[in-house]
Amino acid sequence: MRRQPSERGAALVTMLFLMLALLMMSLSSTRAALAGARSARYERDRQVAHAAAEAALRDAERDIEGAAGPASPRTAIFTALDADAFDQRCSGRAEKTGLCKPAKGAAAPAWQAADLAEAGVEYGRFSGRTLPTGSGSLPATAPRYLVELLPASPPAAQPLFRITALGVGADAATVVVLQSYYRRATGTIPAKRLGWREIANWPELHRAASN
Repeated sequence: MRRQPSERGAALVTMLFLMLALLMMSLSSTRAALAGARSARYERDRQVAHAAAEAALRDAERDIEGAAGPASPRTAIFTALDADAFDQRCSGRAEKTGLCKPAKGAAAPAWQAADLAEAGVEYGRFSGRTLPTGSGSLPATAPRYLVELLPASPPAAQPLFRITALGVGADAATVVVLQSYYRRATGTIPAKRLGWREIANWPELHRAASN
């Protein structure tokens, strides 16, 4: 029995709907795959930035312990604990680069207000170490750090420093900021990192402090 034109038309419409459904499913799968790939790339890039920031924390600790050398003015600042070398705006130059005092009153913390990418100490500046950057899965730029001298409590206690470090991924837009508290070695008392944290919203905090 021959099909009527209406039956052939209904079959064609059904096939078109099936093809459209398959196309939509394919597009959805492709979008999901692309989103997964972007997420994986971002997470890898974030790990690169995190490792760079951690490297900067360790470089800052070496700096505090005198990595610049016993005759260096930078080492003398930490050895003699020259509080005048630390600036509330982190705007020091030369051997005073990246040294900060805590902000007064209700002002934003120094590490929040300062531009880490400009005021911070570039990795290796005082320790002499190098960190590969700029190609492949390496950080786009060298990480940087600030060192704040915190008030001792009690006054006779070992000096306590707050280190804030910024690392970037292979994509310079991927940023991780880590912060630690560090006591310098004194006499028979060894140096010690007292803890660390990630400041996930540092860009927002910095913009708020800059306004």
